[in-house]
Amino acid sequence: MTLPAAALARLVQPLRTTAALPRSARDLHTLPIEDRPWRVHVEALARCAAAIGDAADLPDRSFNALRQRISTLLGERARAASMLLALEPFAPYDSNRADELLDILDRLPGQVATAVETGGVVPADTLRALDDASSWWAARVTHCPPGGALSTAFDMPHDPVDSLGVFRAELVLQHYAHRAEPLLRRLLPHLVALGVPYVTDVLAGISIVGRLLDCEDPVFAYLAVNMLTRGYLTADPVLSGQVEQQLRASEPALRHTEEAVRRALHTGETARDDMEARASAVAEAYKRTVEGPFRRFAWALHCLQAGQCSQPPTLGPLREQLMADGGTLSQLSSIVVLPAVRNSATHESLVWDGFADQFLTPDGPVPYDDVLTALLVGFSFTQGALAGLAAIRALQAPRPSPVLPSAEEEGRMPTADRVRGFFGTNRLLLVEARLNTPHAQFRVQRLGMPDINPCLQALLLARRLLPRTESFAVSSIDSDGPLLTVDAAALDAAMPAWEYAVSRLDQMPLGAFLPANYSARLQLEPPATALRAVAWIAADDAVGVIDGSPPSWDPDTRRLLGVRLQVVAVAIENTRRIIPARTVRLDSVHASVRQLQQWIGTTHPADPWSVDEQPALQRLRTQWRAWGPVPRLPSILEPPAPDEIIETQPRLRVADPVEYESF
Repeated sequence: MTLPAAALARLVQPLRTTAALPRSARDLHTLPIEDRPWRVHVEALARCAAAIGDAADLPDRSFNALRQRISTLLGERARAASMLLALEPFAPYDSNRADELLDILDRLPGQVATAVETGGVVPADTLRALDDASSWWAARVTHCPPGGALSTAFDMPHDPVDSLGVFRAELVLQHYAHRAEPLLRRLLPHLVALGVPYVTDVLAGISIVGRLLDCEDPVFAYLAVNMLTRGYLTADPVLSGQVEQQLRASEPALRHTEEAVRRALHTGETARDDMEARASAVAEAYKRTVEGPFRRFAWALHCLQAGQCSQPPTLGPLREQLMADGGTLSQLSSIVVLPAVRNSATHESLVWDGFADQFLTPDGPVPYDDVLTALLVGFSFTQGALAGLAAIRALQAPRPSPVLPSAEEEGRMPTADRVRGFFGTNRLLLVEARLNTPHAQFRVQRLGMPDINPCLQALLLARRLLPRTESFAVSSIDSDGPLLTVDAAALDAAMPAWEYAVSRLDQMPLGAFLPANYSARLQLEPPATALRAVAWIAADDAVGVIDGSPPSWDPDTRRLLGVRLQVVAVAIENTRRIIPARTVRLDSVHASVRQLQQWIGTTHPADPWSVDEQPALQRLRTQWRAWGPVPRLPSILEPPAPDEIIETQPRLRVADPVEYESF
């Protein structure tokens, strides 16, 4: 029976008025993705395309049957486009092939409308093209080795992860220490591919890419990044600010929850032969994920869409609201939020049935695989949301960046991440850090003699961000206790000489950290011995300024000598400030350094030999021979010195120090 014209017009109206689908928006698709998550999504895309093809077949011409087919076709068409564009940042994505499929999906509504109106069929060429395009995507391979996404993304020999397999941005910084250009060449295309090219904070950029890849499903993680950043940028600025403030206020709790989830996941992975232990770990991780970060970030996205900010409700009302909203959040909620499991876990009524591999709840059994999927999708989503929050925060980063880090800067990564990053930029492989205490503790892979200066520099930078911390201790993985402990007052006293040196020299002389060195020695030797040692280090630095200079002194050389002697003088002055007793040795070295500095500045000598007869230098040489040598730190063994050693001498800096600008 032929339907009346008015009924046909009502049926085809949604087909005729549907909007064109969005197209690929980026030229770069660089993020590596492993085969398993890629296969999950391209196979889902293929199923969606098959459902569209089925809906375009119109065997039953009754009104209700046609209406159902049209609704299915439009819904699956929108889903297919969303699935396709969710793959856009990743290396296997092909924008030309994607646009071909989107063109087919754009033609279909009009062709189906014509078939409904005329009683005809959708052209076979269109359905064949849809099937071919779907098959191409299903056959697309990733070329990423299993477990190698992070190392591929950052071009590193090993994944930058800790002993629990968790991504650590500081390991990337350590790998690229003092090689900012190759790091940026690797990082920036990934940020463009993710749609966040405005991120200029290097630590934030590394964290965004690392978080997105450090999860089971980077595609779901990217969806969270995209939804959060787009929602933030398109919402009313006042609303966006309220949502951001709410999320940032919850960051300490989110970090605590993430650590607990990671521990539970690690427990589950190591209990391979104990299914009940694995199930218990999965249930614990699921409860924490869904009640904590998933609930907070899902509600933040709802607020950005709804136009009003409010505190997140409990999980039940949240799920009801998200399901009512529809769209991607609704689909995610249907996968992630399992009310029966969540309620049972909260009320301690969840039971494991090891015979059927399922959880038993008062509302019925829930298969283990359903809970595991909910956990992995939810955790991937929250990893992406945390990456999105980092991208949002970076919008407030100061431009141009201050050379020296400050705890007061807006738009920076959380303090703990920045502190860990300082160890990476100083080529120290940080294994563990405990910062939520008055006495911060760090453990590094190795702390040898060449690492003393970089370690002191990392601690000094950390001190700038940790004003409440009273002391800083550093140990290595093979030491029984701290090898270096410095109190906060000594790091504060070291700051003036370091600030002066870092803006003028390309490397840091040991004397720049004289107050910190004195503080560290006090933990290991009597005050008189520590005082004599730092006086010798100061004299050694001053003598080294002359002995390490070139045979001919031009104006630039004399300027370098003046800068280096000024570093020694300022370091001595601030060391004396933290020593309650008399400092005769330091006073003498300081006087000699100032006299030498003045003589070079007024007489403009042309070579190092002309200064040998100066009483100030002769006095320094005598003190150098009488008081030393001393080790840089008594707790760290120094390798035997060869008969003749040529140390690289600091030179005048010719560019701004990029290591500290970036975070």
